[in-house]
Amino acid sequence: MSRLRLFETGELNARQWAIHERLTTGRRVGRTPYPIVDDEGRLLGPTNAWLLSPAIGEAFELLGGAIRFDLSVSHRIREIVTLQVAQHRDSPYELYAHRLTAPGAGLSETEIEDLCAGRDPGLTDEREQVAYTVTRALIDSGDLGDDAYEQAVAVLGAQGLFEITVLVGWYQLTATQLAVFGVEPPHAR
Repeated sequence: MSRLRLFETGELNARQWAIHERLTTGRRVGRTPYPIVDDEGRLLGPTNAWLLSPAIGEAFELLGGAIRFDLSVSHRIREIVTLQVAQHRDSPYELYAHRLTAPGAGLSETEIEDLCAGRDPGLTDEREQVAYTVTRALIDSGDLGDDAYEQAVAVLGAQGLFEITVLVGWYQLTATQLAVFGVEPPHAR
């Protein structure tokens, strides 16, 4: 059971409503395989808490959109990273949402289940394997050794490596927020 009640749309102030509108009418519409709002139009998942602090919520909406739609790393790599963080943090909502999202990125059911169980999925694409290894290092130790750094930059480029560090940080932050506010996936309610 969530510790934070869902904000009713009729009680939102102008800044909160602007966040709600960008989330529900913007480029996410039709591209998310899980519900963003409930039947009453209330935000679900991590975005409901964003309304507690509109200044942060606005920044999160922009960053979340950039992470979802504007990175140079592939959608497959984004999901490989996200599922690793979700598994590491044992984040039920992130696991729920990204089990639904990952097939659209081209991950097989076996790859998804391996990532959700903390197993190496046996990726054969060099970029994906390096992204997997970098993510594992970041969630296990919070850093990369010199050799891992050099390999990551050689294969992914500095931009790709930076984007993976942002993804790991974003989903760590999201997992923390979801845990603190007790946000569960719809099937767990």
